[in-house]
Amino acid sequence: MTSQRAVVALVLVLSGPAWAQVAAPEASMETKVEVSGVKDPELRPYRIMSRGLDAFDKHHGLAPSASLRFELKNQDGTTRSPDGLALRLSGDTVDLPLALDSDATFILPRSQEAFDDNADLVLNRKKSRMRWRPRVRSPGVPDNARRLGDMRLECEVAWAVMKDEIGIVARTAMAVVGGMCHAPMTALYYRAPKRLEAARLTSGERTRLLTLSEDHHSFIVPVRSKEWDNDSLITYEFAADVQQAAPLQAAQ
Repeated sequence: MTSQRAVVALVLVLSGPAWAQVAAPEASMETKVEVSGVKDPELRPYRIMSRGLDAFDKHHGLAPSASLRFELKNQDGTTRSPDGLALRLSGDTVDLPLALDSDATFILPRSQEAFDDNADLVLNRKKSRMRWRPRVRSPGVPDNARRLGDMRLECEVAWAVMKDEIGIVARTAMAVVGGMCHAPMTALYYRAPKRLEAARLTSGERTRLLTLSEDHHSFIVPVRSKEWDNDSLITYEFAADVQQAAPLQAAQ
């Protein structure tokens, strides 16, 4: 059989970074794998969402000082205002409102009662209009940068929640190498807050420009690369900032 390049396309929950999995250029497998039709990234039952809490605890060493919140986004990945939103854990016996912060983020609590009651996360919006993503942030990171270990931990949390959403062939292949965040046949795109001119990965004196998507709204993060430690920083250079600076440079 002629080897064909594997194409794994997964649109996962993280539209702010919007996550999309595609085959790395050098990857090849005996069969072609295409994964589309992943469900809209909806809030899941508490039992499934709590897998993300387990993954955060298991892999917390990637970002020892970080905390975990979950973030609500509009369907297109833009930031969501919390105005008018209400979120709760609801089951047969459990009814627990969850507070939304000013940036539409919330803490998912540990609740054995909600787990035993098979409670759901219920939002007062149509599921198809909202997305969610984990948000891991270590203190001291500049506003225009991300710490690589934080992004690795976000990946682990998302994979724990979303892994049952993909086909059995792709899921089995990824399980062999430890999950999506370690799969050599995939590249992982993150969505930036704004359109990018560049995204630069830095560790000490080493630096590397990251590959951007065609629309410059996302970039490939080397979450599985052992060449870059967890404290490496990805710094955003936003297109709007570069365009605004250009006339000043020309005037000089």
